[in-house]
Amino acid sequence: MAVDSIRNTRQLNKTLNDQKNVFEKLASGKRINKASDDAAGLAIADALASSVRSLGRASANVADATSVIQIADGALQQVGEIGTRLKELAIQSSNGTLSDDQRTALNNEFQALTAEAQRITASTEFNGKQLLDGSDTAIQVGTDSDANSQIVIPGANISGTLTDISSQNIGTQAGASAALASIDSFVTAVSSTRGELGASQARIETAGNNIAVERENAAAAESRIRDADIAELVSQKVKNDILTRTGTAIAAQANQTAQTVLKLLA
Repeated sequence: MAVDSIRNTRQLNKTLNDQKNVFEKLASGKRINKASDDAAGLAIADALASSVRSLGRASANVADATSVIQIADGALQQVGEIGTRLKELAIQSSNGTLSDDQRTALNNEFQALTAEAQRITASTEFNGKQLLDGSDTAIQVGTDSDANSQIVIPGANISGTLTDISSQNIGTQAGASAALASIDSFVTAVSSTRGELGASQARIETAGNNIAVERENAAAAESRIRDADIAELVSQKVKNDILTRTGTAIAAQANQTAQTVLKLLA
């Protein structure tokens, strides 16, 4: 009888301890609340959590890179429109029906627009970084130091053709005709540079989509390991409730039997 009582008490204590763990998991919503719950699972879940946060930062880097490209492209669009206007002015000044005064007026606009194109090129920046000075920009899109974790956005550089434009003078018919070739090279350079930026943006956006999928999968994997299965825990709680009531009843019955025997002996 004593052995049965000890066994029943041990089983009841185990059930109560299991019930305590179930309540803890239900309250937190986590299957793993301490290392003893699942040491290996905790290590894996923590590594996945780190990956999720790292990929979040990489995603932010991609967003910054998109902003860099859009700012640079917007500036180049304005510069390209200036190039189109410069060509119009040069073609107009090349016409033999204009007077010297008219060509002077056209040249004044030509020089002012050229200066504005130079100003835009020199002042276009993101977070203090010049975007149209020809320097490349390396974007960290991965979570390690591997070369494949970076995408390099090629530098936009139109300074050479823009310098050539600034040396032109359309105040004369001959000068206007000579400027047309330089203007064509400038417009072509701007268009080509915008094309390169567009290709870089497409690649960056693809990398961003891949990061988002990878982050989502890592978060789901962490959740499967760390988060509690509520349905299973509720089932365990019901089971433990039954075992607790049964164990308590058996213990009470054993005590009552023992007291009855003592009364008979007395």
